[in-house]
Amino acid sequence: MKKFILTATLALFLTNISTAQDSKFYLGIGVGYASAGGDFDDNDGGIAFDFLDMGYRFNESWGVTLGLNSASHNIDDQGFSGTTVVTSFAIGPMYSVPVGNMMWDFKPQYAFSMAADIDYGGLDAFEEKGSGFILGNSLVMGDNSWQWSIDADYVMGNFDDLGYNSFRIGAGLRYNF
Repeated sequence: MKKFILTATLALFLTNISTAQDSKFYLGIGVGYASAGGDFDDNDGGIAFDFLDMGYRFNESWGVTLGLNSASHNIDDQGFSGTTVVTSFAIGPMYSVPVGNMMWDFKPQYAFSMAADIDYGGLDAFEEKGSGFILGNSLVMGDNSWQWSIDADYVMGNFDDLGYNSFRIGAGLRYNF
């Protein structure tokens, strides 16, 4: 009888843990504004894209996130014009806290792959490789399946011989599985 009660209690406990949250996995996209700084401060602010915003929650507070994002900036440097595109692929932990009827996701990430494609109007095009960090923040709203977010991220990275930082603010859409 003790084994039955213990087994039933354990099964009830595990069922409660697995149903405590509505979704464990999400996929999302986003778009917004990106400033340019560091050695890229002669670039204008530009547009930022979150091509992939993916997360998996272990419980209601902790999870892991993976992101692929890019920012495009116009160059206006002493008569030269062109574009700079900075792309990063990053992974890191996610900590979520309820804020009223919203959820705040804090997502510090290591950008293990960063690339800057710099094109001075076809005269001189080159690519820089590097790595960096992203301090990601999202306020998430919506129902259990579709949610939208307001995102504020600070990106900092080092390339072969250049430093880069950017403040990005935007909106995103995600689907929870």
